[in-house]
Amino acid sequence: MRNSPQMLSTPASGQPRARKKVFIKPGFSQLDWMRLTTSGEDLRGVQELRGLTAEEVAQHNKRNDCWMIICGKVYNVTWYVDFHPGGRSQLMRAAGKDGTKLFFETHAWVNFESMLKECLVGFLT
Repeated sequence: MRNSPQMLSTPASGQPRARKKVFIKPGFSQLDWMRLTTSGEDLRGVQELRGLTAEEVAQHNKRNDCWMIICGKVYNVTWYVDFHPGGRSQLMRAAGKDGTKLFFETHAWVNFESMLKECLVGFLT
């Protein structure tokens, strides 16, 4: 149906639920994100990859300093916040936390390892 909300199914029930669309500012599309990741800009903010504890990751839970864990890998998603198609508030739900479950509940089809490879800061220990 034209102009109807996109429908996703919830993992537990399989019942459809509406997906709220979020306005993305010009210059912050997924294509723009891909351009940024290949620009040579330092998106990691760390010198080298290392092991990190959940406590260390938890300290990075602000809009201007946002790390998250997905599948045991720690990503600095600070630069990505404004590019997230679901909006800032959705991404911030996993700020400083393990967002693996939330990620796969909402968009399991997304290849996060490819999309965030330039944001990788380390591995959960």
